Amino acid sequence: MAIPVLTIAVSGRTRIVLVNEAGRELRVLTARIPGEECVFEKVPVHGRVVCQGRANADGYLSIDLELTDGGKTGLESTAFVNPLIGLRGVVTVNADGGIRVQED
Repeated sequence: MAIPVLTIAVSGRTRIVLVNEAGRELRVLTARIPGEECVFEKVPVHGRVVCQGRANADGYLSIDLELTDGGKTGLESTAFVNPLIGLRGVVTVNADGGIRVQED
């Protein structure tokens, strides 16, 4: 009986909800984990998008932002992803240009 629970807990699947709290629309919001990339366009203020996939190597979640005025920012988080464990949680893009990661 413990095997199915273990399989669910260590599925390696990554599912991240990205929330735009930057105070303005994001022209492009990109989330990257090793081997996967999710790109979203025209993410409104308070908008939520979901990135799902499976990492193919160890690494960190990184976020790239392109603002409507053409400004670009690349951010690397401290959220570690690997093929066995994956990552699940919520990533909030803050008005100060930073990100906050809340893992499930």
